[in-house]
Formats: sequence, C-alpha cells, structure tokens
Amino acid sequence: MKTRIVGMTCALMLGWNVAAAPEDPPQKEKAAPSAAPMVELSGVEDTAPAANLREKQFFYGSFGMRDPFRSLVGGDFEPEEQRLVDLHTVQLVGMLWADEEYIGIVQDAQGFGYALRSGDPVRNGVVVSVTRRELVGRLNVFGMVDRVNLRLQRLRDEE
Repeated sequence: MKTRIVGMTCALMLGWNVAAAPEDPPQKEKAAPSAAPMVELSGVEDTAPAANLREKQFFYGSFGMRDPFRSLVGGDFEPEEQRLVDLHTVQLVGMLWADEEYIGIVQDAQGFGYALRSGDPVRNGVVVSVTRRELVGRLNVFGMVDRVNLRLQRLRDEE
C-alpha cells in the first residue's frame, strides 16, 4: 500500500495524470463471441515510440549575421492604395504594340511610368483609345466631360 501511495505521489509531482486504482485487481470478463476469430501474437514487441515530454525546438545561431528568416521591412505591412493616373499631369513617352493592341507609356512629374491600354481607369475617367501616335482619355470632372489627347512627341533628331 505504501509503494502505491509513494508511486502516485511521485507521478503527481511529475505532472502525470493518474487515476486512483482499485485495491482489488479486476476480474476478467468474458468477451462476447465475435464472428471473426481472434489471433494472439506471441513474442511480438510493441515498437511504438515513447511519448516525448518536450516538443522539438530548433534554434538558429546567426553568429553575428542578419537572421535570414526575419522580415527585411520593419513593422506591419500596409498595402498602399493604388492611385490612378491623372492625364492632366503626365506626358506620353512611348508606345508598345503587338498585333492590333497598343499600349501607351506615360510618365508623371516624379518620373514614375505607367502602361495604359484602352479601357483602363484613370483619375476622374477612362482611357478611350490608344493608337500608334496618340492616347485619348475621357474625363468627367464635376459633371463636365472633357477629352484629353496625349500625342507622342518626336525627337528633333528623328525629323
């Protein structure tokens, strides 16, 4: 009886879940007959791995170098709302084309470039058409519809 109490006390101190066992060993009950015959394997050892008390933890030693798993940008990522291109403040600097589709390359005052196709939204309007030498936009400012034509400028050396 003393060994059982000492064993349960040690188990509780280690954090194991122990239920009180009855004093008398339980008597074997007869199993109900089943349709499939029971096969008893003798001499087979249980090869199940022992329960780990700790989770596996991995540590990275950077040895004075930057941690490659840390974000390069500090703070939380906040996606910027994409601003629409204002056709009044850009100039047409180039054209791309393939088959029958033209793409106008425009540049704003800060030097950022944008590729615009027919049907693309712009600030207060939409691009109506893009041809080989011109980009046409329709703007609706305070109820007044305005048409903006951006023409591709030729360099003086080409003339």
